[in-house]
Order: sequence, then C-alpha cells, then structure tokens
Amino acid sequence: ATDARPENTYFHALPEMMVNLNSKDNRVSYLKFQASLEIDDQKAVDQLNKVMPRILDTIQVYVRELTVEDLKSSLGIEKLRQELLKRIALIAKDVKIYDILFPEMLTQ
Repeated sequence: ATDARPENTYFHALPEMMVNLNSKDNRVSYLKFQASLEIDDQKAVDQLNKVMPRILDTIQVYVRELTVEDLKSSLGIEKLRQELLKRIALIAKDVKIYDILFPEMLTQ
C-alpha cells in the first residue's frame, strides 16, 4: 500500500472466497476470507470488473500455496497483503489500488 492516498478513497468488495491451503501432512485446511480493494476512483470499478476473473484466479493460485502456519502471524497476513497487491496491480494496470483489506478471515 502506498502512503500517497487522496483524501477520499473508495472500496470495492471482492467476492467471498474459500480456498484449500497447502498442507505438508495431507490434512485438509481452508482459508475463508473477504477482501476489499481500496481505490482512488469509483469509476475504476468497471475496469476492475473487466479483469475480475483474472484477479480471482490469481488470488486462488497464490493462496493455495500457503499453509495455515503462513497465516498465523500478523507478519504472515502482511506478506499476503503485499503479494496480492503486487499481483493484482499487474492485472489491473490502469487502476490505482492503495490497499487490500481483509474484513473477515478464517482458517480451519
């Protein structure tokens, strides 16, 4: 996330996702979460929606490689945030994304 945010930003909620996590001991683990993108312009929603299937696929592919242990600490969540921001920015090149927020996150 960048610090040069305008005074007014907008939030675009992504669909709720549930992803199988990687496991070294073959135990089934899931991450269920909601995420919102902080953007500078409400008009950017149309641009995001045009590439939303790619964004969701990128999130799924990245998160599936994580383990429950990767997500136990605030450092792990921050790494997830930074990695997803980087990947989404590559897909939605014309949209200024300041942050990705996780209002709900549950591992099981």
